[in-house]
Amino acid sequence: MAAPAAHARPAGDIAGVAVHPWQLGSSDARERVFSGIAAMGARWVRVDIPWSTVEAHGPTVRNGHGAWSSIDAIVDSATRHGLKLIPIVGYTPKWASDSGELWAYPYSEPFEVFFSAALRRYPQIPAWELWNEPNFERFSKPGPDPARFVEFLRAARHAHDRVGSSAKLISGGIAPGGEIDMVSWINQVAIRGGLDLIDGLGVHPYSPADPDDPRSWMMQLQAIHEQLANLGKPDLPLWLTEYGAPTTSVANGYAPALTEPQQADRLRTAFALASRFDWIENLTWYEYRDGCTDTLDPECNFGLVHTNLSHKPAWDALREVIAGATAKLRPRLLLSTKIRAARVPVARASKRRPTKKHPSKRHAKKRAVKRITVHRITVSGRLTLPGTPWPNAVLTLMLPRRDAPPKAVPLLVTEGYFWARYEGPALRSGTLEARYPGSDAYQPLTTQIQVVSSVTTIR
Repeated sequence: MAAPAAHARPAGDIAGVAVHPWQLGSSDARERVFSGIAAMGARWVRVDIPWSTVEAHGPTVRNGHGAWSSIDAIVDSATRHGLKLIPIVGYTPKWASDSGELWAYPYSEPFEVFFSAALRRYPQIPAWELWNEPNFERFSKPGPDPARFVEFLRAARHAHDRVGSSAKLISGGIAPGGEIDMVSWINQVAIRGGLDLIDGLGVHPYSPADPDDPRSWMMQLQAIHEQLANLGKPDLPLWLTEYGAPTTSVANGYAPALTEPQQADRLRTAFALASRFDWIENLTWYEYRDGCTDTLDPECNFGLVHTNLSHKPAWDALREVIAGATAKLRPRLLLSTKIRAARVPVARASKRRPTKKHPSKRHAKKRAVKRITVHRITVSGRLTLPGTPWPNAVLTLMLPRRDAPPKAVPLLVTEGYFWARYEGPALRSGTLEARYPGSDAYQPLTTQIQVVSSVTTIR
């Protein structure tokens, strides 16, 4: 069976959902949304806290003012429902940057004043996400800039330490498809000292492929963790502050066309995988509520609930996941085989007995030898178990034989790889079958491959 991966955090400890403040404008909306989230058992809620709302027209916070009321209402309501917020710090006021763009990096001094005030005002907030998808031009005007981003992180850390806050600072989640790829972004932030300023690395591992598909970004998180270790940060956790898949009738950059039950299956698989890594500290599903009813628009159909707050199957799926239900992940098996004929020597028994004239040692050298033909099947490959980096397991091979049922033989997988050779006169080309029996965490798998005869005969 597979060696178990670290499973330090139950799914309920890392599970969160994302909401937007414009969906929480009334007390009734806040009550319905936050009570629905709490009913699932989720404890983390990611929400935008727009600086541009608090100080729309100028630096008023330093004088003890600021338009905090809408944010106060969100924080108070979430706290009453036992929810922990992960606010997104961004939305620069026009007066606080060179360009006046909403997603332009701010001047450090007014930002530190604002963030210090926010930390003092909301000491119950345990983690703050600094910016959003900074490797995208859309969220970094005029374009992604690791140097400016690190300056922003440094200003946030100065404010945090000046206040004496115990809250964690999470870097704005990076996502695939940006103008700067995720691996390069991490390296560029690291060489400027940015990893020393944060308590968690934000990642948004969106991918059209299923979470446990080797092509998905969820399956590349191990490589990001290893990259951090190579950069001297092996203990820096990943915070997956956005991940989701929309229910829409058209394929898109987040998923193929998905029905509501298929969205629920993706959610189950994502949490089953993420909860197997002890260095993933949060997985926030984007998002709680649909933004529209147009099924052709993937951007507004990520929700666990519809616009009218009626449940999709994914709402029930997340509640079950938080309660302890775990989906079985899909293994992958890569097989390679070949068969060769070999002429092997076999000693022919002699009826003559040794004599003084033909002592046994000398007689053995003259003993008659015959050769017989056997077939050698070589099997090699790799077993991938999502969430278990170097799995050990035992496969069962069904070797094709001439005029006989296939022969079952065990095959040991060590740290994900295997190689073995089998020989016998009855082995032949044909269909070879490899079977992985499955486990509590993984589905069983049967893979077939054609063993093709080789023209080579080893003599």
